[in-house]
Formats: sequence, C-alpha cells, structure tokens
Amino acid sequence: MNRFSCLTGIPEMTKGLVRELRVRWIHEEMGLPYEAVVYPHPEIKKEPYKELQPFGQVPFFSDENVTMFETGAILLHLALKHKKLLPTDEVERAQVFTWMFAALNSVEPYMFHFFLLKFDPDAQETTKAKAKEIIDGRLIALSKELGEREFFGKSFSIADIIMTTVLKTAGFLGTMDQYPNLVKYVERNESRPAFQRALSAHSKLYEVKQ
Repeated sequence: MNRFSCLTGIPEMTKGLVRELRVRWIHEEMGLPYEAVVYPHPEIKKEPYKELQPFGQVPFFSDENVTMFETGAILLHLALKHKKLLPTDEVERAQVFTWMFAALNSVEPYMFHFFLLKFDPDAQETTKAKAKEIIDGRLIALSKELGEREFFGKSFSIADIIMTTVLKTAGFLGTMDQYPNLVKYVERNESRPAFQRALSAHSKLYEVKQ
C-alpha cells in the first residue's frame, strides 16, 4: 500500500495549495490505492516526523520498496514504476521532464516568494512589486510556450500535474487573469475526475477539528 503524509490544522486559505494534493492526484489518475497519513501541523516540525521528511514538510511517501520525499521525485517514481503519465518516446519524454522541472525550479519558487511577501506586514511595497514583476515574466513565457495547446506535451502527463498545481498559486495570488490560455489550462486540468476526487479528499482535512 502506498502511503503519504498530509496535514490538518492549517489555514483555510491553503486549501488546494498544499503539495500533498499532487500525490493524491497522481494516485487517482493511475487508480492506485493509497493511505493518507494525517499529521497535525505542529507535529511535522518535530521528531520522529523529521526522520521521514528532514525539512518538516509534506508529503513524505513510501511504498513496498522506497521511502522518499519531494513531489517531483515522487511523481517520477510512480510514472516510471507504473509506466503511466509519461511518454515512451524519448523526445516527448524529454519535454515532459523539461516542463516538470521548469514548474518546480523556474516558476514555483518565485510564486512561493511572492506568496510569503503578500502576507508579510513588514514587507516593503517595492520588494513586493519586484517579486510580482518576476512572476509576470515567468507567466508571459509560459503563456507563449503553451499557446493554444492543451498540455505541456502531446498528452496529459506528470508535468501537467505539477504545472497545474503551481499555477493554482498564481491564481490565488491574482496574477493569472491576463493570461487566458493559462487560466483555461488550469480549469481544463482541474475538471478531470481524478483531480476532483483528489481535491475532495484533500478538502476534508480542513473539516478535522484540532
């Protein structure tokens, strides 16, 4: 049985933004059984949880063979193991790898930085404006590259799971409206039944009373 960690006791505004959602989503897409191991938020910053995830974040992941963390690594592991959501053609597969890592390395860190600044009462407006300028540059590039295509590849893949969840943060921050093709891209992927099942299960964590 595959297992991964998730959180309770976190703000309502984080619903749909926690990275554990990516791991739920790929399990739902592949039809894999799983157990979501629930931790109250303060517990992930302590031992013994940090033996599983040294940075005190979610998710960690384990199956019958491996224990690991980092959502990109987890999705790659599952795609390779089950031969799903990853093209067999070398050129197409390389594109999926490229866009998955672009989402994780060239887009997400800047989104998260702006997210922190947005809710920091001590952050200067000039710092926020610079962070927003960087995000806009990334979204312009993404919008141009996606064009009118459905996915960042020939078909839905692990790259789209990562990119969609990264762009959900952009939508939350109010930085997506001027890029209608990216808005439609996120909406299209969020309409997938597997995503809706994953989101429903994820949302129930916010109903748990501490």
